[in-house]
Amino acid sequence: MMVEKFRPGEQKFIQRFETLHKEKPKTIEETKEKIRYTLEEIKKEIEELPEIRREEEFHETITAGQVTNILAQALDLVINEGVEEGLKFIRKTNNPHLIDQFHDILIGHFLDLLKQ
Repeated sequence: MMVEKFRPGEQKFIQRFETLHKEKPKTIEETKEKIRYTLEEIKKEIEELPEIRREEEFHETITAGQVTNILAQALDLVINEGVEEGLKFIRKTNNPHLIDQFHDILIGHFLDLLKQ
């Protein structure tokens, strides 16, 4: 797959995806599963980073507008710097709901990219 048309973070993800999955997925469902797997592998690596392990818990009630803003910032990091940076950012919230929403957004984003 040619990755020149993608932004830096997207290029990094696609390269990681292709390294983990030598065969191109044949269906949308298979593509989604492989994206999920790739994201889980990146997440595992990030969770083991010392700075993430030392991160203090952050519990705060946030509004819907703040949720949207946080998710948009995280996606912007993914697109411009890489999945790792976006996941580090979103994990600092220590909000399982936000982390789950972000995971769903990433699957949709990269599914659209890989279908191009």
